[in-house]
Amino acid sequence: MSRKKVKKSDISLSLFTSVKWLKADYHFHVFHYRMPETVATASITSFVPSPLTVKMSMIASLLQSGDVNSAERLAPWLPRIDVRIVPPSSAFSFKAFLRYRSVPAVESAIELDETGSYYHSRPHIREFALFQDKITVFLGLPEESLLEIAKRALKNVRYLGCKDSLVTCLCVEEVTEDDVRNSPVVQRFQEGVAGIVVLGADFNGSAAVRLRDLIPSLRDEKHYSLLHLVLPGRIFVKGRTRIFKRNDL
Repeated sequence: MSRKKVKKSDISLSLFTSVKWLKADYHFHVFHYRMPETVATASITSFVPSPLTVKMSMIASLLQSGDVNSAERLAPWLPRIDVRIVPPSSAFSFKAFLRYRSVPAVESAIELDETGSYYHSRPHIREFALFQDKITVFLGLPEESLLEIAKRALKNVRYLGCKDSLVTCLCVEEVTEDDVRNSPVVQRFQEGVAGIVVLGADFNGSAAVRLRDLIPSLRDEKHYSLLHLVLPGRIFVKGRTRIFKRNDL
């Protein structure tokens, strides 16, 4: 095994296709994001959202504010937008038992469940997380004309992850490439990168998408890919609770 030291610039994702960088800080009331490929009824948290989640949240932010034109302009650029995430300084997870109710097409067509409801329940166990402090999202834009749209989208994001993963945007500001390089961001898994490996997702860089392609029922799997990501930190297990601690602290 080679003893060559791997520099930070060697192990990070390419930073050279972005002409503008934005930084957005988010306070999470509670974090809830199901890691891809995990069972929906027993989901596991990754302690950070995927790059894909950030991009889709931006589109949702624009649509929820009624700005369809900006969403249509931003959508084709999503595969080329670079997302870097700085995890919270520390966090812990907890599991919650939930019962989801399915609304029947015709209530009289089925029997009552054990609670006396026509809406039969489906038990789920979900893993939530509480953060010590903020998450920082760096957004690398390949086109300067997207700057104002991206600022509005980031500022008005309501949730990152599942819809109960509510956030408050603390600030959005322009930063330099050096600011990104010098931050403890989540990186792609490769030799020389130390930390906790989680599974995430993003658009394929060559994908050609329009706003209509982002509608859940019309999504094409070829537009997306799974990513093995490395959190710059450690996880300790205490019973059913997992505790995350960032390496630089």
